[in-house]
Amino acid sequence: MEEKLEFGANRLVHLDLKRAPLKVDFMEKIFPFFREWGATGLLIEWEDTFPYSDSLECIGSLNVESKAYSVADIERILKLAENSNLSVIPLVQTFGHLEFVLRHEEWKQLREVWKYTNALCPSNPKSLSLVTSMIDQVISKMPKDLQYFHIGADEVWQLGSCSFCSSQDKHVVLLEHLVSVLKHFKENYPHIRPIMWDDMIRGVPASLIQAHSLSELVDIMVWFYEPAPFFNIPIDLWNKYATIFKKVWIASAYKGATGACQILPVIQHHVSNHEQWLAFIKSSRAEIKGIAITGWSRYDHFATLCELLPSALPCLAICLSICKENEYTEEIFKKVATSLGYDQVPLLTNPYPRPQAVAPDLNYPGWKITTGVEWLANLKGKHMAIISSDQVGAWMNSWQLSTGFINPMQIQGIVSTLFNIGEEWEALETYMRDHMSEAYYQPQIEEWIATHCKPLKGKAKELYKSGHDLISAQLGTESLQMPTQFFPTPRPI
Repeated sequence: MEEKLEFGANRLVHLDLKRAPLKVDFMEKIFPFFREWGATGLLIEWEDTFPYSDSLECIGSLNVESKAYSVADIERILKLAENSNLSVIPLVQTFGHLEFVLRHEEWKQLREVWKYTNALCPSNPKSLSLVTSMIDQVISKMPKDLQYFHIGADEVWQLGSCSFCSSQDKHVVLLEHLVSVLKHFKENYPHIRPIMWDDMIRGVPASLIQAHSLSELVDIMVWFYEPAPFFNIPIDLWNKYATIFKKVWIASAYKGATGACQILPVIQHHVSNHEQWLAFIKSSRAEIKGIAITGWSRYDHFATLCELLPSALPCLAICLSICKENEYTEEIFKKVATSLGYDQVPLLTNPYPRPQAVAPDLNYPGWKITTGVEWLANLKGKHMAIISSDQVGAWMNSWQLSTGFINPMQIQGIVSTLFNIGEEWEALETYMRDHMSEAYYQPQIEEWIATHCKPLKGKAKELYKSGHDLISAQLGTESLQMPTQFFPTPRPI
């Protein structure tokens, strides 16, 4: 029976590697799962993980602590994708989201606004040379039969802001830069079809897009990540795209689209988004070339990590199943959840509120990282409930601790609870150090722990020590039936 292709022939898993390279050994584990779940290819956003050389060396992996990736790593990643029958489309930003380039002293003169690192100034004659050099170096390491190349071009926040660009029509500035980049492909890589995000041309008149012959040079990828009832693609926008481009790509998300500080995917949000896309394209007159299911690691180069990829794999599996089956049913959800090992503990479509039960054993690579993140969500809720409780507010507030005006009878139990919370934070930190190393390099592990564990552990430690010291001063250390050393031994989850 011929497979239906509502979402097009290409189902791409987006790997956003910006300051978050995955270990190549972990990729070897997950790529076969991607294929099994329904993926046909990878959209790999290399950013600072690509081994740029020569004048570009400072922007790439040769200038980061982990040194991920080397040329040999790139070759192995591509081979692993080939072994799993996954095509590869590289993504290199060429206009906005160039923080990883423009933050360096060597390239700051190319900023559109001197104090911001987001956008390139297209009027600077050196800008096009920078972009085409990046493209050339990445293509040189890709397979010879590379079909597509994504040039990004989304969220150019400062477009038309410099003294020279501001004197011109912003739409013209945008299109002329895009055309310059795209002609580089036409002249040097005619066998490669560029793709770009659509958001910057949403407000550009159709006549202007057509005057620049954009449809001859590039495919657009239309991204909307909202669920019902907020999913709303203006019909006039879609008709414009259908008229100009005929065939379009679309993009949904499996993580990184519900909040810059999100730690667990809200599956119901992403399922709803895919259902909305499915309903929309069934009634559309544009032909869909494929879908990229995006998985953003950060909202920009400087932002904190949002959902770790292993914790989002169940959501990705469900989203891919929807794209493959062209529908979402409870049976599809149950089948995917069971295959991943969610039988004793259910896979929640909304991981909040906390606490929730944590599955003890699952069936996909990196599941112990998921367990750790679930533990974090539970522990954070427990911690905040204690710190913000009336007990602390009434008997251990900052004035009482600074003056020593405390009632030992009231705070002894709080101090004991704080000790236990602190011990659990230490245990979680140890657990994540052990298990994040399956998928991530040390700099990302340290960042995640410093972001999520250390601040709250420090707060618990500070409150515990203040209360402990005051009770000891008033009643003597014998009155405290707990260790005086903080966080002595991690305990299992």
